[in-house]
Amino acid sequence: MDTKEKILAESMELFAINGYDGTSMTKIAEKVGIKKPSLYAHYKSKETLFIDVTKAMADNNVDFVRRSLDVQAPNVKTVLYHSFKTHIQDLISDDASNQFYNRFMHYPPEGLENELTAYVEQSEKQANRLLENVIAKGQASQEVTKELHAKSMAHTYFCLIEGLADETTIYTSDEIERHAESAWMVFWRGVRA
Repeated sequence: MDTKEKILAESMELFAINGYDGTSMTKIAEKVGIKKPSLYAHYKSKETLFIDVTKAMADNNVDFVRRSLDVQAPNVKTVLYHSFKTHIQDLISDDASNQFYNRFMHYPPEGLENELTAYVEQSEKQANRLLENVIAKGQASQEVTKELHAKSMAHTYFCLIEGLADETTIYTSDEIERHAESAWMVFWRGVRA
């Protein structure tokens, strides 16, 4: 991992734990193991660094969705289920990127709301398109209903995952997995052909 990647990773963790206001460039430099002037050589301000962390998180999300759907499976149901389970396991892991996302998508730093929303919306559109393509294949193979638009089904799929993400602050991993199985059964029953 090069210095810039380490800065992004450590910053994400500090922002997730301490919030935007509770994270200083000094703390970031210490966590990365570099001097503050070296940090400023990479990033002119905490705001710029925070925006880059958000961009990296948004890009990583699209890559995560792509990888979760890239599975050799006999049918679209299996691909979608694998992706769904992969998302749930990621939620349960409660890593820094999930904490970052949950904190800053609900409570973005003042003055950065519009910029952050734009990055996240762009990545969500890309992720939705990836899922829409899989659903469209399911429609073509008559596994998935044609009575609904692929875009609507993809949006619903991600709404389920977002709802389960909110549950991570309340329920245990086992409870979330049970809720996920129930949600999956209802989702599949609604979209299957």
